Amino acid sequence: MKELFRERNQVALSRYQSLLEAAGIPTFIRNENLSQLEAPIPAFMPVLCVVNDEDLEKAVALIRENQQEAAEAPVAERKCAACGEMNPGSFEICWNCGADLAAQDLTGV
Repeated sequence: MKELFRERNQVALSRYQSLLEAAGIPTFIRNENLSQLEAPIPAFMPVLCVVNDEDLEKAVALIRENQQEAAEAPVAERKCAACGEMNPGSFEICWNCGADLAAQDLTGV
């Protein structure tokens, strides 16, 4: 077991955990229930861990790639051609109707 990412924000940890699990890398979050502490003591912050030590390098690479993609994602809102609803630029699927926004960008629809 190797620590990978320590963060007070449970949402970020869960997002990275889902990313790694989808890539076949078993993970778990240690100290998950201690995030409710008033004082942000780093030793007690939730930490994402990889179960198998040999998965650490691949996990780090996947998280870095994901962070880079997020930094490069468009920030402007875009209108869904299917339902007309506005979506944040980082969304790939319309939150309202589920239409593929990336495909709309490619086809110009």
